[in-house]
Amino acid sequence: MKYNEDLLNKIHFIMERIVVFDGIDEVLDHIVKNAVALTRAEAGTLRTFDITTGKLGIKASFGLSKGFLSQAPLRIGEGIIGKVVKDGKPFMTSDLLNVTDCVHKKLAQKEGINSILSVPLKSSNKAIGCITVYRKAREKFTNSELLLLNIFASQSTEAIEKLKLLDDLKRQASFDSLLDIYNRGFLLTRLEEEIKRASRHDLIFTAIFIDIDDFKKFNDTHGHLLGDKLLVDLTKLIKSKLRKNDIIGRYGGEEIVIIAPETDKKGGTSLIKKILKSVNHHSFTGSNGDIRKIGFCAGVSAYPEDGKTAKEIIGKADQAMYKAKKDGKNKVVIS
Repeated sequence: MKYNEDLLNKIHFIMERIVVFDGIDEVLDHIVKNAVALTRAEAGTLRTFDITTGKLGIKASFGLSKGFLSQAPLRIGEGIIGKVVKDGKPFMTSDLLNVTDCVHKKLAQKEGINSILSVPLKSSNKAIGCITVYRKAREKFTNSELLLLNIFASQSTEAIEKLKLLDDLKRQASFDSLLDIYNRGFLLTRLEEEIKRASRHDLIFTAIFIDIDDFKKFNDTHGHLLGDKLLVDLTKLIKSKLRKNDIIGRYGGEEIVIIAPETDKKGGTSLIKKILKSVNHHSFTGSNGDIRKIGFCAGVSAYPEDGKTAKEIIGKADQAMYKAKKDGKNKVVIS
């Protein structure tokens, strides 16, 4: 394949098309399909580094069987692909089955693959993954195709990173950065949506307002870093007790609000009492070791019984929570 201006224009057009896609998965699919087309290959994969597992998993593919795609993620430096990412250098061969570093020879043989070309997705001084294209024939990929795929990979990396940055910015606009739950603004937006849904379908829901007892005292005693850890650990514990459709957000400081769709006051009260019991028995980290003296007060209100607006529903739950504070803390009060 002759490397020329037409191909550069084609790459430019392909990358411009990325703006029409909604999410990262669609973008990755778009990239791998076009990598295959540009290099006259028959199939392709795109792997990226997963910071949670520490491995390279296949995030997008084209023209490959489920059996081939079922292969386990690779460690950095493992096999051909792992080395491409570790070293940041491309690799190509027309005799894959005789390459010592190939760790999935049986899968490649079953797929009928002989020739591969793999190039890293380079970001500044590191590779974040790689694009690999495959042929069943023993037709070697040319240096022109290698150069072309390198240019395409460079453009693709930039597009992927911009999309991830945009996703992060969108998430920051909706989520609390410390607790990884909705922030106050988006929590109220979700509450308004739930009110509309409940009104339209004649449904009920419960709102629960939580405030940690003596949180300022904890911060003064143990420091703000452990105060943050307390908030994070408490939130994780609460989330572990919720259903998938329950809504949780940080209302402010140490205040957390739960919206439990299609749940009456009895159900909401039972839920929050179970959570409070778990919190009371949980070991939280203090400056002098683990402590088990954490509690909270919670107020429970319901739609439409306690109001039909977000302000009314949250207000009633907040008032009930303050009553619990006055009654001795570590309690649940129903509006």
